[in-house]
Amino acid sequence: MSVQLEAATGALRQAILDGAFAPDERLREVAVAETLEVSRTLARLAMSVLEKEGLLLREPNRGSRVRAFSLKEIADAIEVRGELEAMAARLVAERGLGKGQSDRLQACLSEAEHLLSQGVGGAGARAAWVAMNQSFHDSLVQAADNRAIEVAVRQISLLPLASASAIIFDLFDAAGSALQLRRSHDDHCRLLDALGARQGSRAAAIMREHAFRSAENRRLNLGNSSNLAAAEGLPGARLVRLD
Repeated sequence: MSVQLEAATGALRQAILDGAFAPDERLREVAVAETLEVSRTLARLAMSVLEKEGLLLREPNRGSRVRAFSLKEIADAIEVRGELEAMAARLVAERGLGKGQSDRLQACLSEAEHLLSQGVGGAGARAAWVAMNQSFHDSLVQAADNRAIEVAVRQISLLPLASASAIIFDLFDAAGSALQLRRSHDDHCRLLDALGARQGSRAAAIMREHAFRSAENRRLNLGNSSNLAAAEGLPGARLVRLD
């Protein structure tokens, strides 16, 4: 991909995820070119890339439109990411976890424990939790040293609310939200234990269950439209349809 096309694609992707276009809105090549200040050729190619990524849908003789995403589609994407991370966990466990890798994962667990002890109710604490969670998942995938897994995880994470950083906190049930975060942290602790013990099948199973739980949390928390409204700043949240 050329530098110009990559920049145009990134700009269009960000605009869609930020809600610049409404779900099901039709995108005209000319309008996209004008918005991005690029040629129609670059606009057409950028739209084609995002069709492959799943953010746009092309309809015969009607052009492209912005996709709306259901809760099921979001949960499905999270579980696919979980399956990829399960493979990564198995590879890491079978190969053996290096000290530097172990230290990075342990640092995330220590940060999580600190946040849980202080309470993750404020905006600053929630942002710190999101950064910690993304770092943990990134560190696991990087430790697998498998380019195909890295690319696939990066690709699936481009879908709305499918990445490890797209956490929907339940702002209207503090106790329930704290329980969700504690269970997530416990999963991470059990995973690091399985990696250290070189238990590949156990590590993979933990990641699958972790992804399933994450998907269920998305369904539960997004079932409250107030939580979705509060999370509109997350990339892709405005593309979610609850009906």
